[in-house]
Amino acid sequence: MKKIIKFSLIAISILIFSGCSDFLDLKPEGNLGTTGTFYRNTKDIEYALTASYADLQSKAMYREYMVLMTDVRSDDLGSFANSGANAGREYSIKIFTAQSDNQIFREVWASTYETIYRCNNVVKYIDVVNDNDLKKQYEAEAKFIRALCYFNIVRFWGDAPLILEPLSTQEVAQCSRDAATSIYGAIEADLKFASDAGNLPTSFKGEQLGRATSLAAKALLGKVYLQQKKWNDAKTVLGELINIDNAAIHGLLPDIANVFSTAPAPGSSNADYNNYNGWSPQTMNKEILFQVLFNKDISGEGRNALTYYTSQADLNEAFKLSNPIECIYNPADRRADLMRSIKGTNSDNKLIVKYADIESSIKQYGYHTPVLRWADVLLMYAEALNEVAYDGSATSPALKALNEVRTRSLANGSYTIDKLSNQDSFRKAVFLERRLEFPMEMQRWFDLIRSGDAISAIGKIGYNIDSHDFLYPVPYSEVSLRNDANKFPQNPGY
Repeated sequence: MKKIIKFSLIAISILIFSGCSDFLDLKPEGNLGTTGTFYRNTKDIEYALTASYADLQSKAMYREYMVLMTDVRSDDLGSFANSGANAGREYSIKIFTAQSDNQIFREVWASTYETIYRCNNVVKYIDVVNDNDLKKQYEAEAKFIRALCYFNIVRFWGDAPLILEPLSTQEVAQCSRDAATSIYGAIEADLKFASDAGNLPTSFKGEQLGRATSLAAKALLGKVYLQQKKWNDAKTVLGELINIDNAAIHGLLPDIANVFSTAPAPGSSNADYNNYNGWSPQTMNKEILFQVLFNKDISGEGRNALTYYTSQADLNEAFKLSNPIECIYNPADRRADLMRSIKGTNSDNKLIVKYADIESSIKQYGYHTPVLRWADVLLMYAEALNEVAYDGSATSPALKALNEVRTRSLANGSYTIDKLSNQDSFRKAVFLERRLEFPMEMQRWFDLIRSGDAISAIGKIGYNIDSHDFLYPVPYSEVSLRNDANKFPQNPGY
């Protein structure tokens, strides 16, 4: 079903935060009352696109709940006590007892589809943009964000409405759940369009930093293929990305700490980006392909989930930061320093060093949320190559990609692997490296599902699950709206 939910455009006005660059600091022009009368010129399209980027900052998306529904769900956090005023809903997600009436699911579903709504309107009304280059760019950016949203939807819920064009509110109730395979097909189509360098540039500079690029789209397409176990497709697209002569644009920073540093790092695209118009101090650097930008939100707080779930008082008891992930690092691994628990200067709440600026107030944390990093590209490529055909040679491209990430983690480079005996040992080495490289970056839960290790890994931390737990329950509000179990069934087991 290629349709779109019609949400109120009025909500846009409260979602545009003060921006770090021109593309995040637009003001509406024209009538917000109806969709048809709003999209009249290029500025209207720019405003809708800006709103799509801003939506990603919401609590229901990358500011909080994406981390809850991925990292908190996984085995990367330690004991989780059911305490604190707001811990109940989060706690039920952690221990796999959450049901369809959990408000978090409703908020994530609604917010994600609202972002899809904005993107779809950009695509539908793109012809009001007269400049052909801008027209292609804006359409590609909208399709990138739409693909990212649908990728989250399909990984969380499986079958879901595939909504790609305008639909009245009354028609929304007639939507059925489309097959996950159809959703993945739409995601792939959007990302193929966005990854075309003729539609999106390979990079942006200055005040345009933070926009989606063709290279980010190619990386996300590789991740989409990988999650579906389309190994050959993933190998091809990630190989193209790695073999592009883009060393000046993307690559690993020599020290991983600089990826999350508040100071301009070697390889920073724009040192002046730090503290621009009140945005967070974290720098843009060549390792980041795409990240969600954060500053102080409309409530005056700049935190996102990367600090919220490790710093808020009511969850400090819930998330015990003496977590398993701290115990599996090589003592000389520099990444271990980023995962140690510390106390902030303005409270007794514990933080994870990776996302903590201990010189700042708790309420002014505003770290950008990495969505795609170059280390991810390398490890995805290694995984795809190994799944296509194991190569045990010391000079294999897969081993080279794996070792590039491993070597960066130790100053003396002694962490390299000369040989892995078989395909399974290589597979395990890749997933271990991913766990060490990406804690609190919304990767682990999906990695556990793809690797087939979710049931055993979660069992080791005390929770017995089965395959139905790989998907969340569809929000009760969505099921009851249709009231038709054939057209809009609940996921099995809920």
